[in-house]
Amino acid sequence: MAEKIISKVWRLAGLIGKVEAGALIWDAGRILYITEEGIVFNVPLSAVTNIKWPFLRMGFGFDAVVNDIKYKFSFSKPNHSAPDIEIVPGKPYPAVHFAGQFSYDMSSLGTMKADKATTKKWKELLAGK
Repeated sequence: MAEKIISKVWRLAGLIGKVEAGALIWDAGRILYITEEGIVFNVPLSAVTNIKWPFLRMGFGFDAVVNDIKYKFSFSKPNHSAPDIEIVPGKPYPAVHFAGQFSYDMSSLGTMKADKATTKKWKELLAGK
């Protein structure tokens, strides 16, 4: 299995609502979710439960429960006004910095192929439970 994978991810609050940008990290069997505020969770793969890949996310994200909290993640920017981030290298884990939020930004359309490949990697990792 992969040693370390760092991916941009957006946490969804629902069909309509707040979107929180962050980084999802696979590090030697542990999964971390980091936002601008810092590490939200750092757990072994076995602590990620109820993993589902909803049809409505069109193959770009998943739902899971971690520490009794339900998370809905998308590896593709969910809408044109969602915040974007920059992942800055750090030790032992990177930091996440706000990189902008634009009302008419359609740049995520150009990243769909890469986003799909990222989702495929994560699907394989999470299936290793």
